[in-house]
Amino acid sequence: MKIPLVWLKDYLDIDKTPKEIAESFTALGLMLEKPIENNVLELEHRFDRSDWLSVIGCARDLSAIEKKELKLPQRHTEKGKDGGGVEIKVECPKVVNRFNTRVFRGIKVAKSPKWLSERLELYGIPSINNVVDITNFVMVEYGQPMHAQDLSKFDAREIVIRMAKKGEEITTLDGTKIILDPSVFILAQNDKPITIGGIVGGKETAITESTTDIILDAGNYDQSLVRKTARKYKIHNETVLRYDKFLHPAGTQLALERAAYLILELAEGEYYENFDYYPKKSALNVSKIRLDRIMKISGIEFSISAVKMTLESFGYRLLEESAEELTVEVPYFRTDFSVEDDIVSDILRVYNFENIPNAKINTAPPKDLTPEILKFEEKIRDSLIKLGLHEHITNPLVASDINDFKQIRLENSQNSEQDALRTNMYDTLFPIINTYAKHKIFEAGIFEVGKIYLKEGDKFEDLKEVRVVEVIYEKNSNLREKSKYIQSLLFGLFHELDINNINIKKHDDKNSIYQGSLLLGEIRFNSFSLFTENLLCALKNNIKVVDEFINTSEEDLSLILEIGKSAGDIINFVNNFDDRIIGLEILDEYEDSTIGLGKKAITFRLKFVNEKGITEIKESLIRGLEDKFGIKIRK
Repeated sequence: MKIPLVWLKDYLDIDKTPKEIAESFTALGLMLEKPIENNVLELEHRFDRSDWLSVIGCARDLSAIEKKELKLPQRHTEKGKDGGGVEIKVECPKVVNRFNTRVFRGIKVAKSPKWLSERLELYGIPSINNVVDITNFVMVEYGQPMHAQDLSKFDAREIVIRMAKKGEEITTLDGTKIILDPSVFILAQNDKPITIGGIVGGKETAITESTTDIILDAGNYDQSLVRKTARKYKIHNETVLRYDKFLHPAGTQLALERAAYLILELAEGEYYENFDYYPKKSALNVSKIRLDRIMKISGIEFSISAVKMTLESFGYRLLEESAEELTVEVPYFRTDFSVEDDIVSDILRVYNFENIPNAKINTAPPKDLTPEILKFEEKIRDSLIKLGLHEHITNPLVASDINDFKQIRLENSQNSEQDALRTNMYDTLFPIINTYAKHKIFEAGIFEVGKIYLKEGDKFEDLKEVRVVEVIYEKNSNLREKSKYIQSLLFGLFHELDINNINIKKHDDKNSIYQGSLLLGEIRFNSFSLFTENLLCALKNNIKVVDEFINTSEEDLSLILEIGKSAGDIINFVNNFDDRIIGLEILDEYEDSTIGLGKKAITFRLKFVNEKGITEIKESLIRGLEDKFGIKIRK
C-alpha cells in the first residue's frame, strides 16, 4: 500500500520526518517494503486488513499511536433528487451483498485539479479526467472500489446483474477482449455485458469528454467469486486487490457520499437518488474486552479509562462499561475481527510491543506433544538439505488410472485431472525436474517428505496412508553416473541418520533396500523412495546394536574393481559375510587413469563388534571378495 505523505496529511496533522512516520507505521505492523522515494511510503501489507488498503484506514491507526485527531473528509449526505431513472435488477442474489447507485446529470467532464491528479499520480494511478479520477481517488481514500458509466450510451434505462452466458464478449477499458462463461457475474445493459463484476469496466460505456449524465455504482460482492474470476482472466488491479480482503457492505454508502461531494464540487451537475440493493443488512460485531484478559496476554495492568480511550481512537463504539470490562461495537471496516484477542492486539500496538517487559515463566513449560515420526522426518529434511538437495511439496491429487487397482478415487472431484490420490510420490515430484530444465538448470537434486495413499480393500478402514520420502537426482549424463550419484545420496542419508546394516536386494526389476528383514524402500537409477516409519524402526535397531556392543572398532578397506561392478552387490556380500561386521559405509568412489583402464576405486569403512579377530575377519573377507568379484585390494 502506497501512502503519499501529502495525502496522509489531509487527515492528520503530523509534524514528523518521513523516516519517523515510517517507524510509527512499523510499530503498528505496517513495515516499509521499499526505500522512501518522493515522500511516498510503500508499506508491506501482511495482515488480512481491508482498511489498510485505504489512506484513511492507515491514517486512522497512525492517529491512534500518535494521539492525534483524525480529520475525516467531507461527504454529501443529503438526499438527492428523486427520479434517477435507472432500474437495477439483481438476478444472482447469492453473489451480490449490496449494490448502491447514484445518478448525476448535467456534469462537466474536464481535467482534474492539480491537488487531485498529484495525489493519484504519487500513488501510481495516472490522471484521466475529473470524473474517473474521483472514482479512483475515493477507492484509494476509503478502500471501496466504484465505477462510473455514461448514461447516454445505455440503450435502456436499466442495469441487470447476472451470471454471464457462454460465449458472451466484453471489451475492457484497456481494449482487451474477453470471452465470458457462466462462472462469471456481470453487469449487463440491454442484454450486453458492460462490466465484469468486481473486476473491470467495459469500454462501451466509458466516460469521455462529451459525457454529461453518469451513473455511479459501488458494490459488495462474493469475495471468493471475484478472486476466482480475477485469476481466471489473469487480471490484477487495484479493484481486485481490495475485494480480495473482504469489504463490508457499509462501505458502499460512505464511498458514494464522498464521491457525490467531489463530483458536485469539481464537475457540478445535479444529484439524483437511485437504487440501493441491500436485502440483508450486515450487523456489526459486538465484543467484550476484559482487563484480566489484557493482563494475561501482556503482563501489563491497564486502567479501564486508558483502554476506552485507545479503542475509541481506533473507531470502536462503547456500548457498556464496568470496572473490569467494556462492551464495544467493532467498526464496519474491521472485517478481520473474530475474537476478543484481536482487540487486545490493537491496545498493545498503541502501547508498543517493545515496551512489554520480559517476565519469567511462572508455570511449568508445556510438554512437547510432537509425534516422534514428525521430529524424525524433520531430521530427514535437514539431512537431505545438508546433502545439497532442495525440498518441494507437490499436490497429492492426480489423474485416476484404471490400471492402478490400489488407487483411491474421489467421488465428487471438480477436476478430472485431479480425481484420485497418488500411490507413489515419484509421479508428482518428477515434473519439477522438467520445470528446472525449462529454466536451463540441467542438474538438480530434489526431494519431498509426504504421504502416499493405498487401497487394500473395499472398506473405508482398508484405506492406508504411507509416510514416504522421495529423492530424485537428474543430470545430463549417462545412467551409470546417475546411478552412482543416487547411491551416494542414499548412503549419505543413512550416514547422516546413523542407520547401518543396509542391504540392497534385487528381485524382478526392482532394487529393494533392507535392514535385515525390514523393508526400507526402493532405489532406481535416478531416484529412491524410503518409508519413513520403517527408517525410524531401523534407527531404533541401530540403538540396540550400539547398546549391545559398546567397544566397537573400525577399519578402512580400499578396493579396485571393474567399472561395471555394482557397489550394492559388494555391500550385500560384506553385510552377510560375518555377524561380527555390524556396519558399513562408502567413504570414497572415483575413477582415474592411474588405477587402470575400465577400473574404479571404492573405499569402505567397516565397523566391527570389537577389536578381537579383526585381522582374521578382514583377510577372510578380502579372499571372499577376490573369489566372487575378482576384486583387487588397493595398497
